[in-house]
Amino acid sequence: SLAGLDETCAEEGMVTTSGLQSTLALVQALEDGADTAPLWLLTRGAVCTGEDDPVDHPRQGLLWGLGRVVGLEMPHRWGGLIDLPETLDRQMAAAVVASLGCDDHEDQVAVRPTGRHVRRLVPSTPSWEQPWTPRGTVLVTGGTGALGGHVARWLAERGAEHLVLTSRRGPDAPGAEATKQSLASLGVRVSVVACDVSQRSAVHELVDTLLADSCPLTAVVHAAGIGTFCPLGELSVSGLEADLAGKVGGAWHLHERLSGHPLDAFVLFGSIAGLWGSGGQAGYSAANAGLTALAHHRRGRGLPATVLHWGAWADERGMADAEAMRQLRRRGVLPVAPEGFLAALD
Repeated sequence: SLAGLDETCAEEGMVTTSGLQSTLALVQALEDGADTAPLWLLTRGAVCTGEDDPVDHPRQGLLWGLGRVVGLEMPHRWGGLIDLPETLDRQMAAAVVASLGCDDHEDQVAVRPTGRHVRRLVPSTPSWEQPWTPRGTVLVTGGTGALGGHVARWLAERGAEHLVLTSRRGPDAPGAEATKQSLASLGVRVSVVACDVSQRSAVHELVDTLLADSCPLTAVVHAAGIGTFCPLGELSVSGLEADLAGKVGGAWHLHERLSGHPLDAFVLFGSIAGLWGSGGQAGYSAANAGLTALAHHRRGRGLPATVLHWGAWADERGMADAEAMRQLRRRGVLPVAPEGFLAALD
C-alpha cells in the first residue's frame, strides 16, 4: 500500500492525514475479506537511520505506529513497514522488492543508498558533556497531570525561574492548586493556565503571551495527551483523531510557533506504545511514533528536540490502568517509580 504517502489532512484542522485514514480503512476492509496476502505499508522519509538521514516527511511517521499495532493485532495479515528514500533508483527499487519477498522476518525496513536497514532497539549512550540546566520560563503542557507535576518539581529544583503549567481545565484541574503551592514553596513563580493544546489558535495565543513576558521562554516540555483502548477493527476516524490531537497535534502547534525562537530544549513525552506498538492502542501508538518523527525532523533542521518514550509510571495518577499494568507485568515490563524516571531524565 502506497496510501500512506498522502500527507494531506483528512479534513481541515485534523491531525489525521488522508493516508493514515485510508490505511485504517484498508486494514479493516482486508480483515473483513477473504484475501490472505500479507500487507506491507510504504512510507517515504518518515524514519531516521542516522544523523545524516533527515526525516523530511514526519507526518508519515504516524503510519509506523499504526502499522506496528496491525502486526500485533492481526499477525496473520501482517507483512511489514518499508520506508523509501526520497529518490528511488533501480538498485534501491530492487532492495524494496527483495524486502517484500524475503523470509528473514524483518518487518520494519528502511531502504537507503547505503543499503537495507532494519530496526533495532539498542541501549542508549547518553553524553554528559553538555547537561541541560533549566532557566527562565519553561512551559509544561499537561503540567497539572501526574507526569507534568513530577517534572515541574524537577525543573524547579534545577533552576527554572518561571513554570507555566497547562491543561484543558487549568486552575480547575484536580490537584492544580496543591501543585502550584508546592512549587511556589521552592521559590519559583508558577502560572497554571487553561489551554487545549489540540487547538492551534490556543497554543499560538499562549506562546505569544509567554514571548512577551520579561522572563524569557527557554524550554518546552510537552507532556499532554490521552490514550484510549479500542481494537483496530472498531477504531473510527474520530477515535483516531482524538488520540492524535493533543499529543502529536499539540507538539506540531508548538513546533510551528516556536521554530523561529531559540530554545534550550524542546522535550516530547511519549510512550513505549510508540516504540513497539501496543495492542488495542493503534491511535495512541501512532501518536507516539509521530513524536519520534517530529523530533528527528527538528533535529534535521538544526532545532533542539528530545523525545522520551516512558514505560508505566508507578504513580496512582498515571495513565496505565490496572489491566494495562497486569498485561505489562506478564511481559516483564515493570512500572518504575517517578524517582527512577526523573533520574533517567536528569
